[in-house]
Amino acid sequence: MKTTFTYDDYYTYATLEEHLQFFASTYPQVCQLESLLVTPKGRHVYAVTLSIGDPAAKPAYYIDGNTHAGEVTGSMAAMHTIDYLLTNMDSDPKIHALLERVTIYVIPRLSPDGAERYLTSAYSLRSVDRPYLSKTQQPGLYEEDMDQNGIIAMMRVPSPYGAWKKDPHNEAVMIKRAPDDLEGEFYQVYAEGCVEGEVTNPLKVAPALWGLDFNRNYPFGWYTENRQPGAGPYPLSNPENKAVVDFVLSHPNIGGVATHHTNGGIILYPPGTQSSSKASKKDMRFFREIGAMGTEEMGYGCINIFDSFFTDQEAYSSGAFDDWCYQSQGIPAYTIELWDLEVRSGCGCPWPVPKEPKTTAQKAEDYARILAWCQENAPEAILPWRHFDHPQLGDVEIGGFDFKMTYQNPPRSFLCQEVEKATRFTLRMAATVPCLKITNLKQYQVGEDVWKIELSLANTSYLPTYVSDMLMELKLPHVIEVKLETEAEIVMGEKCQTIERLEGYGCIPTDYSYGAKIRTNNYEPIEKTISWVVKAPSGTSVSIAIDSPKAGHLKTGCTL
Repeated sequence: MKTTFTYDDYYTYATLEEHLQFFASTYPQVCQLESLLVTPKGRHVYAVTLSIGDPAAKPAYYIDGNTHAGEVTGSMAAMHTIDYLLTNMDSDPKIHALLERVTIYVIPRLSPDGAERYLTSAYSLRSVDRPYLSKTQQPGLYEEDMDQNGIIAMMRVPSPYGAWKKDPHNEAVMIKRAPDDLEGEFYQVYAEGCVEGEVTNPLKVAPALWGLDFNRNYPFGWYTENRQPGAGPYPLSNPENKAVVDFVLSHPNIGGVATHHTNGGIILYPPGTQSSSKASKKDMRFFREIGAMGTEEMGYGCINIFDSFFTDQEAYSSGAFDDWCYQSQGIPAYTIELWDLEVRSGCGCPWPVPKEPKTTAQKAEDYARILAWCQENAPEAILPWRHFDHPQLGDVEIGGFDFKMTYQNPPRSFLCQEVEKATRFTLRMAATVPCLKITNLKQYQVGEDVWKIELSLANTSYLPTYVSDMLMELKLPHVIEVKLETEAEIVMGEKCQTIERLEGYGCIPTDYSYGAKIRTNNYEPIEKTISWVVKAPSGTSVSIAIDSPKAGHLKTGCTL
């Protein structure tokens, strides 16, 4: 896919900002750049608006990335989409037409502070490097790059009580002790790190200093810390989360959402707080049918979060962005978990969650497969075990592989193909949002200086003008208003008329049926006609304004 910049490395904040400013200055008529907030460390959370024509007058699609600091593939996918659209809009009629019809909003890096810490140090963290719950490092083992190689790997510590031992066939792999395994060398395995305070036996692992999780801080399904770790003291307590919610609420034309995360190679759709069997059947079908395009483009399955992704359906993860979008705003939202190392390594797809978990032996085999894949495809990520004189623990071994750039994110040589897949899918998703079209405007003279005006209006896209049954259930704005502006006397018909809704072609109840027959059943209109009778002399101007919260605004008119 043709782009202006390359996607073979992860952008630091400076590079990301430089590229965004380049796009805004090079394509000022199409690309608008704004700062939603300045973080406590002085970095901007940027939002990009891409549109040929008035952005607010059209239906819109929203894309973001880097909700979690370490999931930097997400921000690269968002940047790639911006780049691809702008680089090719003048040469590719399909892209030009999409930007004429749909506004694309992109927040490429929701957590610039967290991502910068992740990219420029050995540390991993959930969302942001702000202390949470405790202002200081608590006693216990905390992660640290002890051997100063730029990577926090694993540390195996000899212990007669250890739960692990070296695989006799491959000492790079650690395997669990069997219940009757009483003789030999055993180890406890920890993250590479240092001990704060007293060295205990067994070692106590210190709680994470940077424990905030932005995807647990949204105001739908939010729970307190004892139920949902990382949720923050109250919903939208993080300024980054509040900025995103404010942005979505201030852009009511958003009719679909894609939020990029890693990893797992799966496309997720809500609800995430209850079974999909309790949700609208039509909405769930929309999710599956649009998600099938993701499977075509990315090779990733599409599953419901609650039914097939969560392993715990009682204390499930909550306060997530996709649930807030769909269950409180009625906006269809997908979480795209980029990168599939387990599948590529031959371990199989971990989703949907299997009824029977893998055995310890199977997990050890999978770990060996992952190491073998890394050895062949990203040998720079392999860290052979080597002895290290730990200042507190004595002789330990440090090794494994670079988790950050093999498991959590693709090795740099695989990054481009991953973000290209994401762009192909998100642009196909963007094309599904509802879109109004005036299919007919007629006037008839029915008497002396008396005229009948007829307007036919259609929704030409897959999704209906109300985008989801959930939006209707929530009683959020969705009615199409059609307003006649003229000096003529309106004899029949209200000046402002409404159309409750227009279905999309995705609402047509049709499928293959018994005997390989295809049948289309009754459905609500995709096109409707409204009319007025006015009295005015020939030559009087008439204008009509059409306003749909999710399907856009149109203007038309005629001269009597």
